[in-house]
Amino acid sequence: MNLSPRIHILLSTYNGEKYLIDQLMSIFRQTCQNFTLYIRDDGSTDATLDVLSAFMKNHPQYCPQIKLLPNPTRKNLGYMESFWTLLEKSGGADYYAFCDQDDIWLPEKLQSGVTFLEEGDSAAPLLYFSNYNYHDQDMNYLHPAPAVKLPIEFKDVLFYTPAFGFSIMINETLRQAALAISDKTRLPHDGWIQKLAASNGQIMYDETCTALYRRHGTAVTAGNRDILSAVKNWISNEIFGNEMKNTHYVLKRFYQEYGSVLKPGDQKLLALFAAYRHSPVIWWKRLTCPVRFRPALGGEIALRICFFLCRY
Repeated sequence: MNLSPRIHILLSTYNGEKYLIDQLMSIFRQTCQNFTLYIRDDGSTDATLDVLSAFMKNHPQYCPQIKLLPNPTRKNLGYMESFWTLLEKSGGADYYAFCDQDDIWLPEKLQSGVTFLEEGDSAAPLLYFSNYNYHDQDMNYLHPAPAVKLPIEFKDVLFYTPAFGFSIMINETLRQAALAISDKTRLPHDGWIQKLAASNGQIMYDETCTALYRRHGTAVTAGNRDILSAVKNWISNEIFGNEMKNTHYVLKRFYQEYGSVLKPGDQKLLALFAAYRHSPVIWWKRLTCPVRFRPALGGEIALRICFFLCRY
């Protein structure tokens, strides 16, 4: 067991002036203080950088724990590449925690992650994530996060993302494995590392709530309890949008990188959904595949409709 594990927190900011201070203060109120906070601003056009500068000026005691990644041209990479850049530039820790700019972490969040991860095999890719509660933009409680069905296997992360980025902590082995891929273009960091951990390591879930997840008025996610909003979101993104196309691209890339080293059952399943060309045989195999991919029945039915309509 590591007596003093080192944690690097990875925070990508973009136009987050309104809520950034709340997030920062919750980080520096952690019971576990053996961390460095890596921040990369992704070309904010509001006062995010001014807010950050003022925070450091008003709290000089925190400055030794903060590292700002330079972005002199204020280049906007998008959240995917920004987080990949943070992961690449932040080596040297035992564990890495992803962080959004507008949530609130409860004091035991980091320590809870360390406690779980220290029980795992450090030579294997390990991913920890924790429970959280939904709050509105004013931090009024809305509802708990969806229940998590355990264990989480490879099939469970193909068309669904059990862990939201801000709830995730990973070990160095998983970080190195994730960064070893040839091309990270269009690959969501959080979904990719969950696939890696599920296929070659372990995903650990902590049912204790460790964060308050801020949802803005216009946001719609899989966790929202408004069924009509969920249906509208599905129609917009999966039927008429590019979400299924993007999912196929990710699965195809995962098969290219790891298909040869997967367990036989996982390899066969991924090969079916990574295949590019449509044919009546592939269409039928996908539609009738006897595997449950999404935890909610509505989500599973929606996915099968996408298969039926050849939207995937």
